[in-house]
Amino acid sequence: MFKKNKGEHYAATWKLLTSPDRLRPSRVKGRSQLDARTEFENDFDRVVFSSSFRRLRNKAQVFSLEPHDFVRTRLTHSIEVATIGRSLGEGAAAGMLSKYPELSILSPRDIGTIVATACLLHDIGNPPFGHSGEKAIGRWFSNNIDTGIRLKLPDATERNDLTEFEGNAQSFRIATRLQWSGQDFGMNLTAATLSALIKYPCGSNEVQPNGEKRLRKFGYFKADTLAFDLVRSLTGLEEHRRHPLTYLMEAADDIGYAAGDIEDVLKKGFVDFGSIHECLSTAQSKESKECVEKFLDEPYKHDFKNIEPRERQQLSVQRFCQMAIRLMMKSAIAEFLDSFERIMDGTFEDDLVGKMSMSDLCGALKSIMTKYVYSHIEIAHREQTARNVIAGLLAAIVEELQDRPSGALALSAYRVAPTHEREDESRVSANYALSQRAADYVAGMTDGHALAQYQRISGMRAGF
Repeated sequence: MFKKNKGEHYAATWKLLTSPDRLRPSRVKGRSQLDARTEFENDFDRVVFSSSFRRLRNKAQVFSLEPHDFVRTRLTHSIEVATIGRSLGEGAAAGMLSKYPELSILSPRDIGTIVATACLLHDIGNPPFGHSGEKAIGRWFSNNIDTGIRLKLPDATERNDLTEFEGNAQSFRIATRLQWSGQDFGMNLTAATLSALIKYPCGSNEVQPNGEKRLRKFGYFKADTLAFDLVRSLTGLEEHRRHPLTYLMEAADDIGYAAGDIEDVLKKGFVDFGSIHECLSTAQSKESKECVEKFLDEPYKHDFKNIEPRERQQLSVQRFCQMAIRLMMKSAIAEFLDSFERIMDGTFEDDLVGKMSMSDLCGALKSIMTKYVYSHIEIAHREQTARNVIAGLLAAIVEELQDRPSGALALSAYRVAPTHEREDESRVSANYALSQRAADYVAGMTDGHALAQYQRISGMRAGF
């Protein structure tokens, strides 16, 4: 058998990885010649104009129900991550083309857009109250499945889907099913975009908490196996191999929240300037030390020296974060290109940020959140609110669906998710389907709406 050289092999692989095919034929026929968008730019636009994306403006990044408009929400975070992701994708594509001329089929514009769209989607499945809400959904199902005769789930995968509820899997579900426009497969995005979104290419029954990073969580629910299999088939990915662009999406998220969250916690007074500087001083690589000295210390000492102290600190941290993002992006692109062959053959088991030359700076930024924020009493209060609100909502919704399956709420607010034409409706149990209806409804809520609904259902708030 004739053995292709490496560049030719990569070209054939990337032709599938950048598949513009959709899970169903588009209903748009005869696009105008004045519509110069690529298929991937069309994906980006579909996400931006979706109600699921719009609701992220009232979902927490770190602080739930935050009145301060400076602080990031999931929406602003996702836009920032998409901006980083676009630059990472374009830079990586330029590097791939330089190293492998055979990859002329690749367009930096397309690669950047695929990564940016995956970044827009990466948190779209997060329930209200962020990761606290995610844990609260899983905890409620853990406490209620099999505790009585009404919510029995003998299938292990179905149980895991609910008791280990995963926002990443919910993001895929929204993109391929729940963001419904009257036709099949939700937003009907390209296979390339959907494949790049899947950070954990395994089901809940395949999770290995202490294994490779790509297997530590799951990326799709049992109910969405058909869509997952179609995406993997169209992009030529087998077993548990990640799409190469998923690494760039992941890096964009890591860089975005590591730098962005620090601005927010300083503004809210969770941490002071001296503590931030102390944590950043642990980064010892040449690039990282120069970044701190040039873009934090010098602006603080010189550029902003005559400004009111609190504002001086805030402006210095903002300047530093802007430049740190820029430099960490370059470092992540370099690591992607250095690890390209291992990424392509499926032997790269790390993440780009953890291996890049400036990983110590990103780690130092994250340590600020771990040391001063996640254990803060205000965060604990918000987590307690999340547990109570979500438990109350799920209990009420599941009871409603069990007792009044043909009632007004069951047929409207808690309606059955759209099914795919090629799907066998007996693929999941009735109790799993009912539970997922409740989880879908709660996960789609904003923080404020979840709290208001809980207060109304529990009788703490009058009105409807």
